[in-house]
Amino acid sequence: MTTEGLAEVSARFNRVAAGWDANPARVELAKGVAEAIQKAVPISQDMAILDFGAGTGLLTLGLLPYVAHVTAVDASDEMLRVLADKLKSLGIENVKTRHCDIGKEPLPEAEYSLVVSSMVLHHIVDVPRTLLLLRRSLRPGGWIALADLDSEDGSFHPDPTGVFHKGFDRGQINRWTGNAGFVDVSIQDAYQMRRRQEDGTTREYPIFLVTGRVC
Repeated sequence: MTTEGLAEVSARFNRVAAGWDANPARVELAKGVAEAIQKAVPISQDMAILDFGAGTGLLTLGLLPYVAHVTAVDASDEMLRVLADKLKSLGIENVKTRHCDIGKEPLPEAEYSLVVSSMVLHHIVDVPRTLLLLRRSLRPGGWIALADLDSEDGSFHPDPTGVFHKGFDRGQINRWTGNAGFVDVSIQDAYQMRRRQEDGTTREYPIFLVTGRVC
C-alpha cells in the first residue's frame, strides 16, 4: 500500500476505534465469520494464527478458544489500544498485538499455521501483492481464510474514506489467490450483513470467505 493509502486507512480507523464494538452488527459479523472459518479450515488447538487487520479483536477473540496463540496485526494504533485494553481486562495472555504496515515491515516468514481477516481486503490498494506477503508468513501446509464483500454499488460505505474497492468479484479473488501460490482455493458464502440505507430501507450485503492452502 502507498504511504498515502495507509495513512488514509489508519486515520479512518483511529477516529472510530473507541466506539467500534458498540455496533451489534459488527459483533455479529465477526461471530459469523469466525464460525465460517471454523467450518472451512482445519483449526486445531496447537495453531499459531495471524489476524490481519485485527482491529479491536472481534475475530481474534472469536477464534482464540480454538487455537494456541493469535498475533493481531493492524495499522491503526487506536484499534490496537482498544484490543490491548480488552486483553488486559480479560486476563488473556496468548494474544500478541502488533502495529504493522506489511508493505514496509514484512511479517515473520513461515511462522503461522493460519492467516485470517474480516472485511480488510477492500481497504487495501494492492490486494494481489498483499496475498503474496501473507503467503510468506505461513508455514508449509498453512491456510489462509479471508472474508470480504461481494461486489456492490458503493452503498455499503456511506463514507468512502480509505475504501479502495467496492467489494470483489469472486472469480477475480479466486484467480488472485491462486496466482499468489495457494492451492485448493475455495470461495463460499460466509455471512449476510444487513445495513440500513440512507432512505431508511434495509439491504443485505453478501460476505464471502476465500480459503487456500500452502504446499
